[in-house]
Amino acid sequence: MFPSQSRRDFFFAGGTGIFGLTMPGLLKARAAAPAKKAKADHVIVVWLGGGPPHQDMFDLKPNAPAEIRGEYKPIDTNVPGIQIGELLPRLAKNADKYTILRSVGINSEKWEHGGGQYWLTGNPRKTGVTPAYPMYGNVVAKLRPAPKDVPTFVAFGDIDNHAYGLKQNYLGPTVDPIVFQPDDAKSEVKGMLVPPVGLELSAFDRRETLRQSLDTQLRGLDDPLVGGMDKFQQTAFDLLRSPKLRTALEIEREPIKVAERYGKNSHGKRVLAARRLVEAGVPFVYTHFESNWDHHGQNFRACKDKLPVLDKAVASLLEDLSATGMLERTIVMVLGEMGRTPKINKDAGRDHWGTCQSVLVAGGGFAGGTVVGATDKHAAYVVDKYYPVESFGRTIYHQLGIDPDQTLYALDNRPHRLIGEDTPLIKEAIA
Repeated sequence: MFPSQSRRDFFFAGGTGIFGLTMPGLLKARAAAPAKKAKADHVIVVWLGGGPPHQDMFDLKPNAPAEIRGEYKPIDTNVPGIQIGELLPRLAKNADKYTILRSVGINSEKWEHGGGQYWLTGNPRKTGVTPAYPMYGNVVAKLRPAPKDVPTFVAFGDIDNHAYGLKQNYLGPTVDPIVFQPDDAKSEVKGMLVPPVGLELSAFDRRETLRQSLDTQLRGLDDPLVGGMDKFQQTAFDLLRSPKLRTALEIEREPIKVAERYGKNSHGKRVLAARRLVEAGVPFVYTHFESNWDHHGQNFRACKDKLPVLDKAVASLLEDLSATGMLERTIVMVLGEMGRTPKINKDAGRDHWGTCQSVLVAGGGFAGGTVVGATDKHAAYVVDKYYPVESFGRTIYHQLGIDPDQTLYALDNRPHRLIGEDTPLIKEAIA
């Protein structure tokens, strides 16, 4: 799997190279510094890679000209005065459980998909000079590791923050997630430890199969020190074979009616699995909603297909977490790397737009039934309570009881402040 590699390349490639493990270093991270008082213990990210159209979801402008407002109308929610798009009827019935952030942005019209690093790390991205910041899940794995029988950080699909595609995050591979990919995935992510294609969870019992897979992937390494990782490999195997983790991932245990509520598709299954994982004690779960939200063409046709699927999955997640009381301690965030242009293009699409977008946040000490900020009559620019993405990151860490101003050290011992900019909390979003 790997060509001839040095010891340094090995560690930057992700350690053992199988299963998507945060091993071996995650095991060492359990002696982390104590956190501040936290309002949240868990996070579920529903990532809409490509940039979802805020004008058709959470910030509709029905009085704008036709070339701006699009095809869909706003509907009332269960919170007086708050409206969202008509393709999100179940989320409309659950508006009392979440906050809509309409005034967060990157302050740049011309933005590209690299904005994902902004949104998932809370730090600026400057090509060539910016370190590969760790995303929230990496930091949680470093500072708030899970109990020994479950992983700290699990991801379904690629982590789309464009740091991993360039180089390993500065905390190194020891805080990477367990990544579960579909069998036909062609991931370009570097530094991630992905389960071998076709290796089912049931195969974790077959120790010889695991060791053969490991040996195959390490055969090209030229450093004899790799052998010193055996003790961590054993712990890694034990973690993946943990009955608690395996049970959480067996979503077929859910009643048929529950699975149908989330949606009997890959998107619904991922979100349902995320709920089961946090119930099992996993602190951080990232789910990449597989569909590409980069709607340069046929935006409204794509919305008609995708938004009902998103609506079912996220509304079911909020309902279930609320019913068990877990929403109080679990942050749910639904977002992509940018918004879309107000003006509809010649291909009935919307293009990249970074000055504003809408983000849904719920649980974990965030207020319900709230809208923060406002955009102009075309949903193009923030006109009230602008917050940069650094404020979003600062607020996420605040809710997790993690000091956003603390210094973390990279693998080369260089110091980095967790959130590099002095920006305010989004206090209006906090309950």
